[in-house]
Amino acid sequence: MNVGEAIQRIPGVQINREADSRNATISLRGLPGSFARTTLNGGAFADPILNGSTPLGAFNSDIFTAINVIKSPSASNLAGGLSGNIDLRINPALARKDGGFAKVSYEYNDLGNLGSPLASLGYNKHLSDDFAVFGVVAWKDEKFRRDSITVNSWNNRLGSIQVGNQAAAGSNPVYDALIAANPGGVYYPSQTRQLVKYNRGTTLSAATGFEWRINDAWKVGANGFITKRNLKDATNNILYIDAGPGNGSTGGLSSTSAVARITQIGTPYIVRRSDGDRAYINSFSAENINTFDSIRSEPAENQTWAINPTLEFNNDTWKATANLTVSKAKTHANQIELDIVQNPYRNLGPAGLNGIKTSVDVGGSDLSNYTAILTTPHATHLPTGGFTIPATATATTQAGAPMPGQAATVAGDKFGVTGTSGAAENELDSFQLDFDRALDGSLLTNLQFGGRAEHNKFTSTGSRNSALGALTQNITPDMASPLSYGRDFFGGKAAGPTSNWMNLDVDRILAAITPVNTQLRSATNPNGLPDQFALGSPGVFLTPYGVVNNYTDGNYWNNNFSNENDVFSAYLTAKFKTQLFNVPVRGTVGTRYEYTNNKIVSLNCQNCTTALSNQAGPINHSLSTRTTKNNYDYWLPSAILVADLRDDLILRAAAYRTYVRPQPRDNVPTTFVQVPVDVNPPTNPVYTVTLGATDLKPYTSDSYDVSLEWYNRPGGLISVAAYRKEIKGYIGPILDAAILCPSNGKIDGLDVNLGTLTVDSSGKCISSNQFVGSTGALTNAEVRISGKTNQSPMTVTGFEFNIQQNLDFLPGFWKNFGGAFNYSYTKIDGKDTAGNKITLPSVSKNNLNLIGYYESTKFGVRLVYNWRDKYDLAAGNSFVGDARTVKARSQLDASASYNLTKDLTISVDAFNLTDATRSEYENDPMLPRRIDYDGRTYQVTMRAKF
Repeated sequence: MNVGEAIQRIPGVQINREADSRNATISLRGLPGSFARTTLNGGAFADPILNGSTPLGAFNSDIFTAINVIKSPSASNLAGGLSGNIDLRINPALARKDGGFAKVSYEYNDLGNLGSPLASLGYNKHLSDDFAVFGVVAWKDEKFRRDSITVNSWNNRLGSIQVGNQAAAGSNPVYDALIAANPGGVYYPSQTRQLVKYNRGTTLSAATGFEWRINDAWKVGANGFITKRNLKDATNNILYIDAGPGNGSTGGLSSTSAVARITQIGTPYIVRRSDGDRAYINSFSAENINTFDSIRSEPAENQTWAINPTLEFNNDTWKATANLTVSKAKTHANQIELDIVQNPYRNLGPAGLNGIKTSVDVGGSDLSNYTAILTTPHATHLPTGGFTIPATATATTQAGAPMPGQAATVAGDKFGVTGTSGAAENELDSFQLDFDRALDGSLLTNLQFGGRAEHNKFTSTGSRNSALGALTQNITPDMASPLSYGRDFFGGKAAGPTSNWMNLDVDRILAAITPVNTQLRSATNPNGLPDQFALGSPGVFLTPYGVVNNYTDGNYWNNNFSNENDVFSAYLTAKFKTQLFNVPVRGTVGTRYEYTNNKIVSLNCQNCTTALSNQAGPINHSLSTRTTKNNYDYWLPSAILVADLRDDLILRAAAYRTYVRPQPRDNVPTTFVQVPVDVNPPTNPVYTVTLGATDLKPYTSDSYDVSLEWYNRPGGLISVAAYRKEIKGYIGPILDAAILCPSNGKIDGLDVNLGTLTVDSSGKCISSNQFVGSTGALTNAEVRISGKTNQSPMTVTGFEFNIQQNLDFLPGFWKNFGGAFNYSYTKIDGKDTAGNKITLPSVSKNNLNLIGYYESTKFGVRLVYNWRDKYDLAAGNSFVGDARTVKARSQLDASASYNLTKDLTISVDAFNLTDATRSEYENDPMLPRRIDYDGRTYQVTMRAKF
């Protein structure tokens, strides 16, 4: 379906399916996708990246001639890919045969019964023997869904909430005994969610070029390409069922289920542990809980273009090439999140309960067995009369609607306006000269050298929506309706998810709540903005959706920066050919030198906290820009040896040094300081400091590869390969006490005085500055500083086996059969500075592909089976808990084609015939965290040549 799914069939390549939008990022040779570099015809271009690695799903594969995976680079290859380079190839015009093609397709996704057309058109023409042009364009209408079920919180707080309808927690002997028998905790799925990610938009990719052979020695040409993937109508609908004690993540809206009552629990699953047995409860019933519908409009766009003019000189002795690249990319992922929160403190009945009840069963280790019953008092989940922001406005993200008869200070239903918008622009311009001198020596055959200058600038921006000043009182119940996806959720494959799930008309809601009230709050204007959100003050502006930016949120101040690199490199490589013990040996040896000037301009934030932002009075937060300059250089030697042991048996060996720069948005350069204040004094006043990652260096690797290849017959190959990468500089937490607790209390880059710092007997960093504590007495503040740094080394070792065979030696019908099998194994060794084992996300230890085909002159059939082992994901996002593990997964794809004529072919493709899901768990499979369902996809294609 895209470039990523194609190259996963190469040994050592694994496709990642975490993204809900078929972004098709990959892992290569035991390392995440951000360790690889994507190139175009061997040169750099501006990647359409926001976070992570290059989204190969943003490219339509029809515009490329080939895709090369370079695992063992020489000194002449572009640096910057530690695991390898993914080289997208667009052939120059003179290398193409005259003629064209036209292709039309129709795609059908059985989840949601969604269909969409595709079309491609290309033509190549030699206008003379020495001048040629080409053009190709591919367009795709995208319409597909992913449905998910998650357990966002496994809570160890059963003893802290009311159980068995008792008046107080801990007063039921059955539950008390369960808690006492399991000192490691009693865990239950306190917050579950149902999600539907709907993707709707288009992808347009095109390439064109010309080439002119001026004479026998000189040639000039240019290629250009553009791709734009615009999922402008993407949405995400989420239903929360929250029966937790109040510490679960709820997308920015604090859970208030402190009075939830568990009325029934299922049979506990006991895990024996050295630190105390744990009980896991997979099913329960509860009342007086919290639930809300989260409706999110999430348009996203990936766009990049590049122009590559080339001038080439070539004679019997010299080959010289000059290449210029001008390229620019932009990416955005906007989001407006509207949340209908039905609150447990809403008193609707004589028993003092809110009327919201649920029964949840996560189905053991398989979330496809999930069932949920949800009872709510509002048919539309929206109260009559809209929502108004309470005068205290203790949260920037929500408006409250006190219920009739309640005091204004008692929380009722809430309406949330939040969501993060992010964007990035990536500019890359380069100029490169390459020279190749043929030599007459008996050992050296060629001398290659060249130089390159590159300028790259990555500019990140972000904003966070808020409800402040929004006219939420204008919201009416008719703006909500039952979610249509609830009727066919999970393709009907889940056991019993609830359909009590509402949708909102996002356009009507935005029209109702904007333009926002931008006047300051007063007695006559109670729904105005707090003083700290005066429009025009630091970080306060209107977001793309016309609501007030929430500067107190890290999604804003973390994501506004620029990262600029000027790179200068030169290389020298010698090709050689000789004999060793009568064995022909050839190869290359050389080195590359690369120097980088780096400049980062970041947005630092002092006192950007919600607690401070809602105070009356003058502005007490500050935003400032900080410019950091660094430079670094590397020598990158490389040697590649090829021994022709026989005409059909080749031994290859390589040793080389490479490096990769950290992705800018994955390691933000913003420094944040939160200062304690004498307002709502905490028990222990704390400075919270996050150091911006402004001095991180690239990761480097010394790599060693060896392979043995037996070309046993025409079209046949049997090969084995092994590799080892010794990696230095992988990023981890700062543990240096001199940085985490500097005695002078100075934080580089910010004019903030933390006082004199000392480490107390418990290991805490304590300031000489004092603040009023909860007891009313002055208390020395604790200082908590965190940050990232390059840390301890690690090694990645791996093994690959590959066999490709056609059976044309068999008689008759059987000669058209063939197949391929490849297997890769990866092992990661290393510990971080804290002594913990390093785990790289999205890397499986074992991966295999099995391909079988039948191909004749008239028709062909192909089956492709992929299996990858379990792999880890990093902790984070809105999940509460430890890092997660993705279960092993397999998928079967199939295709069949028939040649109606020599120029007209019809084909049918089927993806995920096994109807496979993607599942995650935490530590133990009995703690499931997520399951994703995509369903099957089918394509019918008609292709004509002319």
